Amino acid sequence: MAVRSGSGADGLPVWVFSVIGFVLVVGLFFGIRGVASHDGGARGGGGSSSGGGTGSGTSTGGGSDITGGGSGGSGGGHTTGGSSGGKTSGSTNGSWQTGGGDGDGNGGKGRGGNSGGGGGGGTPPGWLPWGPKSPNTDDAPEPDSMYDLLQQGDCRQPYDSATDPGQRRDDSGTPQAWKVIEGLAGICKAAHGEPNGLSIATRAEAGLRAAGYRPGTTEYLCKDGDAFAVLQRFVAYYRRHPGQQVVLRSSASGPAACANTIAATGTSYEPDDTVGLQGTWPDVPRTVELRAAGLPNPLVLKPYGDENEREKCCKDAAVTVDLPGPDGFGGRRPTSIDVTLVTRSGARVSKQAAFTLDWSSFPQPPGPSDSSRSPSPPEPSDSYTQ
Repeated sequence: MAVRSGSGADGLPVWVFSVIGFVLVVGLFFGIRGVASHDGGARGGGGSSSGGGTGSGTSTGGGSDITGGGSGGSGGGHTTGGSSGGKTSGSTNGSWQTGGGDGDGNGGKGRGGNSGGGGGGGTPPGWLPWGPKSPNTDDAPEPDSMYDLLQQGDCRQPYDSATDPGQRRDDSGTPQAWKVIEGLAGICKAAHGEPNGLSIATRAEAGLRAAGYRPGTTEYLCKDGDAFAVLQRFVAYYRRHPGQQVVLRSSASGPAACANTIAATGTSYEPDDTVGLQGTWPDVPRTVELRAAGLPNPLVLKPYGDENEREKCCKDAAVTVDLPGPDGFGGRRPTSIDVTLVTRSGARVSKQAAFTLDWSSFPQPPGPSDSSRSPSPPEPSDSYTQ
């Protein structure tokens, strides 16, 4: 009599159930592993599509908090600035960022999600230091004013002006200064997603380096050195990190391309004269203060003309003030005058002994005459009478 071993109504062999159990265990194991895999993309709010993260949220794989949305990559967000677990801010399109100093890395230092195409681990250099704004009184492009546009993330006009001499005056800047602007515009274009941007920057920097270009060192050319240095740093960084998305990050707080200065256009003036002041200041001038030894309070003067005149702000700018007449100095005759320009934002730019006051055309008023003096009391006499 044959003996049938099995279980259940069907009487299936025991080994069938063993095989089914093994398959279930293996499938469960690989299913759990796939869910836990870091390569599967950020699952805490970052995108998991092949186009990169489109939402915002916290990655579960080591976790950068992505507030600007993902950019590129395969199944994950693209952080722009900040180390693992850090937060980025001020980002649009995953590439342009201003506000705040340099972070500790760019893109995917956390393990949740991939960066937009390159390895992380580096900190992109800061973008152009603040100018200040360059007056452009005739609306003709010049390297300094194009620097200002680039600093704000405007690429088109700087690039067009740098590459088309017909859009600028012949004396607006040296060819090398314009080549620097062209290279910076290429970086700006790359940050806005134009694929040939870095190539433009690389060619411009290589040509300048091969020609031995040295930026101007005079006060008038104070932006040139920063512009060329930023171009070199960006080209060097993205040569080492060719897959990373170009990110423009504001410079660390503090540095400025140009120092504040002020000086009088002349050395000596008389009361009632008009004094010219020139220099670089961070904002539209509001008042000019004059101080001198012997004056109990500063004289506060209003710069001549409309405060919004272009030449008044802010690099290589100029203002004029009218001095008071000889009676406007509180009865004093100061000679060495200190000048302080106060801007609309409250910044103060000062120059000690900026100019001297010449009083030679205003003779000192004579003292009171003898007839106007009070009679002196009689002197005591040595003689006496009995």
